[in-house]
Order: sequence, then C-alpha cells, then structure tokens
Amino acid sequence: MNDAKRLIHEQAGIPDDAIGKGEVDRILADLKLRLIKKLDEDELAAVASSESGEAVTAAGEELAADVVSLALPEERHRIAALLAIAPAQQETKIEKLLRGLGALWKQTPGEKIVIFATCLATVNLLSREIENAYPGQGVVVLRGGDHGAKLAAERRFKSKDGPRVLVYTAAGREGINLQFARILFNFDLPWNPMDLEQRIGRIHRYGQKDTAQVYNLVLGDTLEGRIFLLLNDKLKEIATALGKVDESGNVTEDLRTQILGQLSDRLSYDELYRNALSDPELKRTRQELEAALSNANEARKVVFELFQDLERFSLDDYRPLSDVDASKSRIVDFLRIAVPIAGGAFEDAGTDCYHLRMPGDLAPRHCTLDRDLAQEDERIELLGIDHAVVNQLFQALCEIPPSRIGAAVQVGLERPSVLTVWQVQVYGKGGESGTHIVAIAVDVSGKRIPSLERRYGESFRARPSSPRISPEACSMLLHDVIEPTLMREVHHRGLSSPESGYSTKLIAWLEVM
Repeated sequence: MNDAKRLIHEQAGIPDDAIGKGEVDRILADLKLRLIKKLDEDELAAVASSESGEAVTAAGEELAADVVSLALPEERHRIAALLAIAPAQQETKIEKLLRGLGALWKQTPGEKIVIFATCLATVNLLSREIENAYPGQGVVVLRGGDHGAKLAAERRFKSKDGPRVLVYTAAGREGINLQFARILFNFDLPWNPMDLEQRIGRIHRYGQKDTAQVYNLVLGDTLEGRIFLLLNDKLKEIATALGKVDESGNVTEDLRTQILGQLSDRLSYDELYRNALSDPELKRTRQELEAALSNANEARKVVFELFQDLERFSLDDYRPLSDVDASKSRIVDFLRIAVPIAGGAFEDAGTDCYHLRMPGDLAPRHCTLDRDLAQEDERIELLGIDHAVVNQLFQALCEIPPSRIGAAVQVGLERPSVLTVWQVQVYGKGGESGTHIVAIAVDVSGKRIPSLERRYGESFRARPSSPRISPEACSMLLHDVIEPTLMREVHHRGLSSPESGYSTKLIAWLEVM
C-alpha cells in the first residue's frame, strides 16, 4: 500500500504533506470503490469466455484497462521495477513478425497485411513497433465499440494508398470484411480453435481472388503452444486416415471445420487449459483431447451420413437456381412490381445499377446485383434475396390473405384452368425445417395439367384477361380437387413422413385461359 501511495504522489504531483496525504488517501478509497463496482464475477466470467460476443469482449478490454491503469498502482510500480532490471531486447514473436513483414514487402511492396492480437495493449505495442521498423507503411488499429469507427478504419485500410497493416482485436472482428487482403498473422492464438477459423474467415470469404495465407506465431515451449501443436497433430492423424490432407500436407478446410465445430460442443477449452497448469507433461490433457476428438469425429460421421440420405433429393427442385442471370432478373422484376406497390420507386441507373427509394428514405439508394461492383464502391448496396428491402417487401406480400389473391391471364389453353402456387413448410422430428414451393394446376373438369405446373413462372408474365370461372366453381375446385392433389404431391415428393409434419399456404391463384 505504501508503494501505491508513493506512486500516486509521483504521478499526480501531489506534495508529501498532511494535505497531500489526505488527497492520496481519498484517491485510493475512490479507486477501491471503482474496483468493487467493476469486478463483478459474472461479468468477468462472461468476458473470459471464448464464446462471448463483440459487446462483451469490448467491455472486457475496457475493464482490463481500468484495472491496470487505475486500481493496481502498486502492481504497476513493481512491474516497472522488474522491467528496469530486465535486459533491453525485443520480444521473440515481435521480432519474427517484423522479419516476416519485411520479407513479404520485399516480394510485394504494396501487400496489405492483417494482424490479429487478443489484448488491446498488445495491439498498441504492435502498432508502435511496426511504425518504428517500417515508417511510411502505415498502421490502422481496429478495436471494438462504435460500428462507424470500425467501418472508417476498414475503409482506410481498403483504400489503395491507405495503411498497409491492419491490427485488430476480438472485439473488432465482427461485421468487417477484409477479403481484399490475403495475408493474416495470428500474433497470439485463442484457446478455442474455432475462434481461429473465424479470424481466417475475415479474409477467406467470397470476393477473395488470391490464395489466403495464414501465419500462426506459436511459442512451442509455452502451455498454449504445446496444446495447440498437440491438437493440430491429432487433427492431422484423423485427416491422414480419411485421406483429407491437401497437396501441401494440411488438413482440408471442410474436415477441419466439421471436427472443430463438433469439438466445441464436447470440450471446455477454458477448463482444459486450467487443468493443464497442474499437468506439466500434458498426459491427462492429451488423453482428454484424444477422447474429445474421437467423439467429435464420430459425430461428424453421423452428420455426414444424415446428409447422404438422398431419397428425397430432386435435382429438378434446384435446376431453376442454376441460372444465376435468370435469378437476378427475377429479383429485378420483383422489385419493379413490388416497390411501387409499397409507395416507393425503382429505376435503372446505368449498367447493372439501380436507384431504389422506399417511403421514409431521405435519398435514393444506389444498388446493384453485381458483387464485384458493390465491393469496388462502398456507396453501392448489393441487392439480393437477403437484402433488407427485398425481405421487407416479400414479407408484406406473404401476409396478404388468400381471399385477396387472384388474377386471370390468357395463354391459349383449350379450356379454362386454375394454376395455384403453394408454400409448403416441412418440420422434421429433430426440429429442422425447410420451405418448398409446389405448383398445382387443373382444368375446370378437375384434370391435372403437369405442363402448366412445370412452367408456372411463365404464366405470371402472360397477357391479362378477365375471370370466367364462377366463385362457386373455384371453391369446388379448391376443396375437392386442388387441396387433395396437393396432399398427394407432398407425400409423393417425400416432403412428409410419419416422423415429420408440414403446413401449407396458398400464395398464388391464377385463372389461365
């Protein structure tokens, strides 16, 4: 406590008299109160968990910084004394990192490089070391917190003449896309290897045009390093036995992700590392890892076998999705019709570009269905089936009650017919669900028309006509013919079984002449 008081006197410039001593006692009391408020056990447990999200991790970084800078001055004093007698030399991993950066820039001077570090203090240290070793290359730091600040840092790094290095923490990893860089250094490794896969996913994602290179800086003589290398060796043993090793001798990405995903559900990494502290030879740790990996591999096999059940698979269900250009055209056609109905505007704005304006928008949105174009210009939004506006419009149309659905078109059939389109929601016994679109077409005599069902999309673009089938006849066709036919079709396709259930919803009714 005396060391703490002396440090406060020195850092705050408080005189060593009666008044000054009283001021130091007040500061210490305030620090203790703040520490008690901060160190909530549940909060600390959440921060330490490898499964915590960005907000919790960011709070943990702030908590750690507060503890070090405010609540433990005596510890800082002791650490300062130890550093004063320690030899002045660069930390081994920093030296390796700087040498690696130099080698990469010698080969490709403009190379963009991403570096991940767990601790905020480490991020700041790396930033200083890189700036000192390679002045002019530029370093941008990405932390958690304000999303706008994160996007600004991402834009600076992405710009052609921007910084060559991005250093970021776990709190800053969510919601950013770094596929324009191909090099990742993991300065320190997370306990949960799935977190490592998520880091790699920042650069190894859609839009990456080069082979992603990942360098893990591991000290083999540390506890973390030994467990990491042990896990890696065991994964490679499984991969070799299954023939899942690539030409470079690495475990293939699909197998690695499958096993690690199963392993995360069967192993507490926090407990594994804590127990390893009392197991210097890692004998129990090795046994626990082997058992968990064996169970994870068996679970992977079960999941794989489930997905190999192709009895219900029909290539015809997916054939309409194989034509990407046609799928894009359908989205544009949908927006041309649905946006004006919602009170907005959708207009062409050049090749593959559109202006989209919804009620309440202050300015039109610049949109495209071209991914490359959207990646090149951050002002352009990428349209797709999962875009917020597309989802909003689709949900609004789906909420229209069946009694209000109906139209008539002229395609030249011999006798009046009815084309219906149904949304079939299937529920499996394991809680899984899936959505299918089923078309049922019949003429006024109740005869089914398969040719019209196969080309049902074309009917919606046919010339409008006037309804000729009476409401009574429509009701009879629906209840006596179409609904029973739909039930038989669902069973015929294998969408329903004794172990599963389903629900249906009429989403289109078209009289076809």
